Amino acid sequence: MEYLPDNIKRVLESLLDDLKSREAVISIGLFGSWSRGEASESSDVDLLIIDRRSLGYEYVERAEIDNIFLDLNYVPEKWVTSEFPPEIDHRLYETRILYDPDGTLRRAKETLLKMMWTPERLEIRTGNYLVEADILLSRGLSAHERLDHKSAKLNAALALEEILKIPMEVCRAEFSNSRYIRALEESMKKLNLKKIHNEYLEVSGLSEINRRRAEGIFERFQSMWSAAVKFFEANSHITEKLHEQVVNNLNFYCKQSFLRGISARTRALLQEGLYAEATHYMQRSSVNMLENYAWLLSEMEKRQFDYTRLIDFLRDSHVSPSAVYEGALEVLMLGDVSAEGAEDSLERARSIILDIRGRRKELIAQMEAEK
Repeated sequence: MEYLPDNIKRVLESLLDDLKSREAVISIGLFGSWSRGEASESSDVDLLIIDRRSLGYEYVERAEIDNIFLDLNYVPEKWVTSEFPPEIDHRLYETRILYDPDGTLRRAKETLLKMMWTPERLEIRTGNYLVEADILLSRGLSAHERLDHKSAKLNAALALEEILKIPMEVCRAEFSNSRYIRALEESMKKLNLKKIHNEYLEVSGLSEINRRRAEGIFERFQSMWSAAVKFFEANSHITEKLHEQVVNNLNFYCKQSFLRGISARTRALLQEGLYAEATHYMQRSSVNMLENYAWLLSEMEKRQFDYTRLIDFLRDSHVSPSAVYEGALEVLMLGDVSAEGAEDSLERARSIILDIRGRRKELIAQMEAEK
C-alpha cells in the first residue's frame, strides 16, 4: 500500500485487520481511482471483498473512518472461481490485492487478464449493455403509453447512457458514475461519433448545464437526499419484509455518511469546472437511490412499485416527504416534460441504440485491428 497517502493507509490497515478476522472473507482487493492512481482527496476508497457465503448477488456497505469514505463491495466466491459475470471484469482488472491467503483473488485476476480485451469477452460485456439499453427503452415506451412522460424521458436518457458504454468499452476507457462524461467524450471523439455524443447530451439535458444550473441542482440534491435519509431512518423497521438485496441497498444509500461522501465528490467536480460531469454523477446516483427508496414506499403504502413509472410513483406517495419528489424533478431535470418532448427523446434513443447495435461488431473488430 506504499502508493497510498498515509492517512488512507492507516485506515485501511485497521479495517483490513477487522475484515481478515471474519470467517466469510476470503480475499480483499483495492479497485477504483485509488488503484488506478487517479484519485483526488474526495475520492472514495473501493474494496472488492470475496465472500464465501452463498450470496446470489453483490452488495455494498458504506464505511466512514476518520473522514475517509469507503465502499465495501462483497461478491460471492463463485463469481471469481467459476462464473466470472462480466459486471466484475473492470474491478478484477484493476484490483490491487491486499489480502489473499489462498490465492483466490490472484488466480481470478490472472484468468481475467488473459481474456479482458479479447473480442469474445468484449462481445459479452457489450452484449450486456445492449440488453440493458433495450430494457430501459422498453420501460420508457411503456411509461409514455401510460402517460408518465417524465419517467419516459428519464428512461430514454438511461437507455442511452447504457448503450454508450459500448464505444467506451471498445476504446478501453475507464468510466464510472463520476467519470462518465469525460470518458464518453474521449471515446466518441476517437471513434468519430461526435453527432451521437451531442444527441445524448441533448436528450439527457446535460447540454444545458452551466455553473449556475449545476450548483442549483447540487443544493436541491442535498436537500432531497437528506429528506430521504431521514425518512428511511424513521421507518427502517419496515424493511424487514423487503428483499434482502433491497434492504442492503437502502442501508447503503440512505446513510448520512453516504450523503456526505457523495456531496464531497460532487463539490470537487464542481470546483474543477466539470459541471456536466457533476450533474450526471448526481443524477445517476439519485436514480439508484430512488429506485430502492420506492420499494420502501411500496411496502409502507401496500402499492405495487413498477420501475417503468418511478416518477409518478414518487408523486403519488402519501407518506414520502414532498422534498423527495420535488427534488427528484429538479435533480433529474424533469420539471417540464411534454408528451411531445418525451416522444422525441424516446425516438432519438431508439435511433441511437439501433445505430450502435449495428456498429458493435465493427467497432470491436476495428479496435482489435488497431492493437
